[in-house]
Amino acid sequence: MTHWRFGWCEGCGLKPPAYRQRRFCYDCKPGSKGRPRPCRKCGSTKDYWTERLCRRCHQYAPQHPEPCRDCFAWGARRPQKWLCQACIGWRAWYPTLDVCISCDRELHVNPHGACRLCWRQAKLVQERLRGRRRGELDIIEFNRHGQQLFFANMGSSKNGYRPPQRPDQADIVKVPWVRPRRVRTQLDLFIQDWLTTAFQRRDINWPRQLAHANKIDALVVDHAARHGWRSQKTHNVRVAARWLVTNHVGGDGRFNVSDANGLVDLQLPVRPLLAVLDEADLLDDDRPATIEVWFDRKVRVLPDPMSKELRVWFDVLHRGSSTPPRRRPRSPITIKSRLNWALPTLVLWAAAGHESLREISREDILTVLPGSGTPRATLGAALRSIFTTLKQRKLIFYNPMARMSVGNPERRIPLPADPSRLRLVLNAPDPTARAIAALVIYHGLRPVEVRHLQLTDVRDGQVHLPDRVIPLAQPVTRRLTDYLDERHRRWPTSVNPHLFIHILNAGGTHAATSAWVTDRVGTPASQLRAARIVDEVLATGGDLRRVCDFFGVTMTTAEHYAQLLDNPDLTETLLPDSSRSS
Repeated sequence: MTHWRFGWCEGCGLKPPAYRQRRFCYDCKPGSKGRPRPCRKCGSTKDYWTERLCRRCHQYAPQHPEPCRDCFAWGARRPQKWLCQACIGWRAWYPTLDVCISCDRELHVNPHGACRLCWRQAKLVQERLRGRRRGELDIIEFNRHGQQLFFANMGSSKNGYRPPQRPDQADIVKVPWVRPRRVRTQLDLFIQDWLTTAFQRRDINWPRQLAHANKIDALVVDHAARHGWRSQKTHNVRVAARWLVTNHVGGDGRFNVSDANGLVDLQLPVRPLLAVLDEADLLDDDRPATIEVWFDRKVRVLPDPMSKELRVWFDVLHRGSSTPPRRRPRSPITIKSRLNWALPTLVLWAAAGHESLREISREDILTVLPGSGTPRATLGAALRSIFTTLKQRKLIFYNPMARMSVGNPERRIPLPADPSRLRLVLNAPDPTARAIAALVIYHGLRPVEVRHLQLTDVRDGQVHLPDRVIPLAQPVTRRLTDYLDERHRRWPTSVNPHLFIHILNAGGTHAATSAWVTDRVGTPASQLRAARIVDEVLATGGDLRRVCDFFGVTMTTAEHYAQLLDNPDLTETLLPDSSRSS
């Protein structure tokens, strides 16, 4: 029987076996994927040692030094219960447990109400003042800008420590204290408050719930400091917060999104204020979904019976159905596409005198259904979805789309792009547009990958994506450097982790939208990516494995692009030109 006292892991040789009668640790054990069981003493899932104990709880495991539990000094050991020698003495001298007045931790405090770390930091700052404020020991003020940490157990004479020599009291020359001369100044009769001035300029009343207004104001200031807002933006959001508290009716302290509609007329920011309230869990979103507003606007031209039937279909697709036949919710893009495909036909039936979809027969569908191609496939898919849902909800007597073949949409074979258009995008005057275009044209990134790309994903000359790692080309690196310089110049205090930001999300943490990427580049990024895949197919002669690995696509997509090589319209003279142009 192999035990950790008599043998080590046969894989790495650095840890004992995971448990008895085993030869490997959890890191090397086949099939475990490095997921050990939790420690049976402390419940930790990190740094597993053996016998269902972690390194800290196992009595024979080698221990690494860790920070002290009280003062965070580095070098505490387990025999001293992870405390340094100074904190052990501090606990003996001051056995009282209370909350520190500076760091708000419940520790052993001295008669001044401070723990050892805050007390030592205050004494250290007092020594640096060199007599200017000797005698004044403001613990909270001296700990406001951070604390100096130390190594544990370094204050002993065995480690070479020598206390500083105290000055001889007899050599100190006492300078008589002279009362400073009092200078009389003219006091202001009226003190101008920026917040009062802003309220008077916009004809806003002062809030009656002043305590609640001050609480919201503190939340805004803290959020602005953490997200790097400019002073003018912070000022406007604070004014908007005071207005919202003044006009708030409820007494529970929570706000609705609709309460901030009046801020638009006052030209005050709405989105930053809603972000602050949402972060503090003080916001209730009472707005209708965007897809619901869009649907109501689209079906407004149809008769009421037909609109009610379409509302049932919309609710099933939008929210799903928990009753048989069960359905999962579909994406808003799917709902919009199907309604846009079917709406011209529905308007045509309504103009012909049909009030309800129950009146539609199979002959009516065959009359409006195109003969073949993509129009037939899209219209047939939309009508099949509508009539199938209504038949399942027993709103129509029979499904006129049953057993009717409509085919599939035709996939267009992509062709090489115009080289002049690609050069125009790569040499755009905007650094952001050049960086986005370089990533898509050179390396074929998807638009969603560009939007969610973070600053930490671009490092060591590579782009680290979830499914692949791409080495950056030199033109791409140069354009990314120009963009990062521009980003730092415009938003030096932004904490948004995403690589590409703009004026609307620089003060937050959310990613840019697809519409912004298209508007910034001037052309859909998906078309640039398709042009890059076409260039790779032409350059490699249809190497499907290489296309799949480089662009992260499936084999079916790679075969679709490879059909370009068999296109009779692609002549021998166009093939080399297209490969050079991309």
